[in-house]
Amino acid sequence: MKRIRKSRAARILSWVLTVVMVVPLLCDAFRPMAAHAQTPAQTGTVQTVIVIDFANRSGTLGESLARRATDDVAVALAESGRFDVLGREEVARQAADMGLRKPYDRVALSKLASALGASAIVSGEVSYVHVDTKATPKAVTAGLKVRIEEATAGDLIAGAAQIGEARARPGGGDNEALAGEAVDNAATLAVRQIVNSSLPEGTVISTVGGGAAASRLDVLINRGSRDGVKEGMEMIVLRDKQRVGKIQVTSVYPADSQARVVDNILGIRPEDKVRAVFPMPDFAKDGSVKAPRRNGRNSMRGLGQILLAVVVGVAIVAAVAGGSSSTVTGVVAEADIQNAQPVVRITWRDNIWGASTREYHIWRQPDAPYNFQGTPVAAVASQRQYFDQPAPYSFWDGTRGFLQAPLPQGGGGTGSTQEAEVVTPAAGIVPGFTVGRSYNYVLNAVIRRLLGTANTGGGGGGGTDQAFEDVDTGTVRSGQVTPINQPLLGPNPADQAQNVNLTAFNPTWLSRQGADQFVVEVSTDRAFMNRNLILQFPLVFSTAPNADGVTQTLPSPANLTSSEVLLRDPVFANFVNQQPGAIRPTLFWRVGARNSQDSPGPVDWLTKDPKSGNRAFRYVYSQARSFTPADMPPPPP
Repeated sequence: MKRIRKSRAARILSWVLTVVMVVPLLCDAFRPMAAHAQTPAQTGTVQTVIVIDFANRSGTLGESLARRATDDVAVALAESGRFDVLGREEVARQAADMGLRKPYDRVALSKLASALGASAIVSGEVSYVHVDTKATPKAVTAGLKVRIEEATAGDLIAGAAQIGEARARPGGGDNEALAGEAVDNAATLAVRQIVNSSLPEGTVISTVGGGAAASRLDVLINRGSRDGVKEGMEMIVLRDKQRVGKIQVTSVYPADSQARVVDNILGIRPEDKVRAVFPMPDFAKDGSVKAPRRNGRNSMRGLGQILLAVVVGVAIVAAVAGGSSSTVTGVVAEADIQNAQPVVRITWRDNIWGASTREYHIWRQPDAPYNFQGTPVAAVASQRQYFDQPAPYSFWDGTRGFLQAPLPQGGGGTGSTQEAEVVTPAAGIVPGFTVGRSYNYVLNAVIRRLLGTANTGGGGGGGTDQAFEDVDTGTVRSGQVTPINQPLLGPNPADQAQNVNLTAFNPTWLSRQGADQFVVEVSTDRAFMNRNLILQFPLVFSTAPNADGVTQTLPSPANLTSSEVLLRDPVFANFVNQQPGAIRPTLFWRVGARNSQDSPGPVDWLTKDPKSGNRAFRYVYSQARSFTPADMPPPPP
């Protein structure tokens, strides 16, 4: 390596390649750019939608079941607080004024949505209804698909395929009634899935190809597997909210992805925004939900071009700066609770260059941003996990030290080791975080790098002497994290309350600073570890995300007796159905809180896996309370 770096030809080639790579960037930097006003983030805003009559492909109850599914989904979307659903009469009246007749085609739907000011169109179908007569009691399942498409282009922006179940109760076993109830449950689950899901959005970093080879253009985006990007995923490319093309992801890495161009309308270029197209799931022949089919394929041609540019860039950086690329990857920061106080769990991994890591440095932005000669939040030697804590805590107690790597030097040498300087910060120099404030964490490492090997002695004896230097590597940034206190539950219902009305469950809790989303959960499982027995209500948006102690509640009281989740517990089902000798059940409830902008969110309650992309249980939870229900009212005569 030293001989290559001292070679005149290698130095000339490095400078030529550097000029070739830098000149286009400089040209883009000095190109006149149009000025645009910033638009507010769309996350959490209310979206106006039209709900089109669903289809019924099950062969059961015909149009009446389709109408019921349509109304169920429309009501659930409106109750979620995320959608403004236009009424059926209003849509029909506008269609009549425009001379449009059912069934509406894509052009008609686009015109209708534009006239009504709707940004999306909701459609769906009842795919099947299955009666299981062997089950005890008899069960009916219904498969429901819901699609939400962008109004103008027709791109799928959300959707769900859910299975609803209804079981016969004493004195009632009508298949048609159970089919309607199963569709009701499927609609609730589908809307909950839609509300809780989010699609990856990002930015085009660079393109390879173009010009005469515009049809062979490959794109690199700044979102990867840890952001939910998957191979085969299609993404719309936008510029100033105008669609300029479509890409399909071909290769996915932790922090970025490569894609091929599917549709190039106005020319895709760096800084364009990308938004994933929802991969619609479907039902298998046995009625189960199968994963969406992806058409991903490895594009070795484009990958080779991008890898070539990366390798050349790495080689130049290594030759000029002595090697300062990052050796860590997969940095994830998640809010958590330990000993009843908020903490942040930071986890990471080594990449293929991290075998010689001596120490990891953790920085917290904006409190302690990365600086080569600055003081990090903490320094750890071997573990790949660290828990940051709230102020006034400080990792530095006046006795610990951390390695401050010297600046890399060119040329190297033999027979010597360039050690990193050991620095001992003063006690309390970097305090803990502020609860309720959002942060990003940055990691880098100090690695030991071989400079060269020299022979010592001559003839048959002697040996070799190796020279090393300690190098401060590049940084890797986590997503946003907001440490928050556990939610506090209100007075209703009190812990171990008795005679709680199951048909009008109306819990209260208090807001927490930094948390803008809450979820209320009820279960017959004391530990809340059986996901099949956890009833999750639709998300509740905080009325005071920047304050503690403001009372929060559900939009309206809930009827727990109709919850298919709770009815899976035979003790609860027997009590609700007033079976002779039924035991009075004990139920447990809690509230989870999070900041909707955190990525990936708080530590997953069930899996604790930092790589989990499922946000269903990524909340900071309150302590759980228990209650017992009041007697069920007698059945009608």
